[in-house]
Amino acid sequence: MTDFTAPCEVPGADRDAVLGILRTTRSVRRRLDTDRPVDLALVHAALRTALQAPNGSNQQPWHWIVVTDPRRRAALARCYREAARPYLAAMTQRVDDGTVGRGVLKASLRLTEILDRVPVMIVPCLDSPPADHVGLFRRLGYGPSSEHAALSVYYGSIWPAVWSLMLALRAHSLASAVTALHLTRPDESAAILDLPEGVTQAALLAVAHPTGESFRPAPRRELDTVVHHDTW
Repeated sequence: MTDFTAPCEVPGADRDAVLGILRTTRSVRRRLDTDRPVDLALVHAALRTALQAPNGSNQQPWHWIVVTDPRRRAALARCYREAARPYLAAMTQRVDDGTVGRGVLKASLRLTEILDRVPVMIVPCLDSPPADHVGLFRRLGYGPSSEHAALSVYYGSIWPAVWSLMLALRAHSLASAVTALHLTRPDESAAILDLPEGVTQAALLAVAHPTGESFRPAPRRELDTVVHHDTW
């Protein structure tokens, strides 16, 4: 059995490998190989890693639906395409205005075109509705202004695991694109997935082998434009 314990001091080679994955993992939309099958053993291995993610009170409220059935993938892709129309229309306008790069739009359009052919989709879910968490905070004695905190804890209990999953998939030489636009049509997507009442979808990941052999860091703002010390 593999021993996954690790020393507190991270060896230099390990540190470089971890930081390399962190710096080059992102949503891949234009380089997903829709023809090459994905070994589900790799997906399950990545999911086991994702289960180590931090979450509120260690409740581990997550479930993961791995979708490979072609009919369900096609149905989810149709749902996503319809949900994406307003977003893509707005993005097109922003490209025309010069506030969004054309490459971002092309990548988003590409995902709508190929999503039904991506070999694996993963839908992370929470085992209760957000209202339940808001109610919990009220029962603990917090006032109406606590709703923001309650929802932050609620969604904060799944998104670190989603990011861990993307990193783990990358470590297994797979690529993924994460989106949440289909959540604007929750009843339709829930019916496709046969979700029980009260289970809440958090995102959708398209998973495939990447085309090409290399990844590089993406353009980002300079650190000193976004970091504040002590006060804003």
